[in-house]
Amino acid sequence: MNSKAPILIVDDHPQNIMALEAVIADMGFDVITAQSGNDALRQSLKHDFALILLDVQMPGMNGFEVARLIRANPKTCHFPIIFVTAGMKDLIDQIEGYETGAVDYLMKPFEPVILRSKVKVFRELYQQRKVIEQFYNNLEQIVEERTAELKEANATISRLAATDELTGLSNRRSFNDRFSAALSYARRHTCPLSLIMIDLDNFKTVNDTFGHSQGDHVLRAFADLLREMIRTEDLAARWGGEEFIIILTHTSIEAATALAERIRVAFEQQSSRLISSLLSASFGVVQLQNGEDEDAIVRRADAALYRAKHEGRNRVVLG
Repeated sequence: MNSKAPILIVDDHPQNIMALEAVIADMGFDVITAQSGNDALRQSLKHDFALILLDVQMPGMNGFEVARLIRANPKTCHFPIIFVTAGMKDLIDQIEGYETGAVDYLMKPFEPVILRSKVKVFRELYQQRKVIEQFYNNLEQIVEERTAELKEANATISRLAATDELTGLSNRRSFNDRFSAALSYARRHTCPLSLIMIDLDNFKTVNDTFGHSQGDHVLRAFADLLREMIRTEDLAARWGGEEFIIILTHTSIEAATALAERIRVAFEQQSSRLISSLLSASFGVVQLQNGEDEDAIVRRADAALYRAKHEGRNRVVLG
């Protein structure tokens, strides 16, 4: 690894710190120092240490207390600690040191070769840990990216499954799902709901005269017009062929009829720009009645549309 391994040297005597620093100066460590237990704890929260060289016999807070607090903190509990002391010959003291979580001891006066040998092990362990951490970070990032891609793909699949391929409007299956929910809400809250069923007049003639590609262009243009003229809370769908249907929530039949008339006029006006012939559409408009289910209201809208076609097309008929 290119970055240096951080090491913390804790001792209340500056000369002891300098002696330790001098021995490991060329070993690739970033040396941080502390001269008290409190300072050592503060430093431990700022850095990810490869090793802590911790003096035991310090005033105020001794090394054992510092080690226990470091071990008790989830952010620092993994730091290896080597006690550096001149008074650890007693077996009981050694046992207490190990119980605090120390991994080793270094007796004063220390032999430089022994110190270098000990810290080298922990530098290598630190470097290996960083490699593993980087691997798992990369793996986690890959998993996150793949998860995001999968969510996006699923969203795309769901959108395509609910969308008419040609016009981009909702398809019939998606309409039925939304329609059931809208009717349930209207019944539960006693609010008006209206339905507009639409058929493009003489559309077979368009296909026969100008070709199916031009007919598809007309269908897409009409779908764009519907999107432009309805509210975001409403739903326009391609019912099949050249038939379309619109759910209008919180809408009376009077308001639905006015909207249908605006759509009829707008389509008639733009038709000359679509092909070299006037186009028109017929509309059947109904409002939900008490006790009516999905099939019944759709049948009434379809019947109103049939009357509009029978009475001469290019008109809005209420059912």
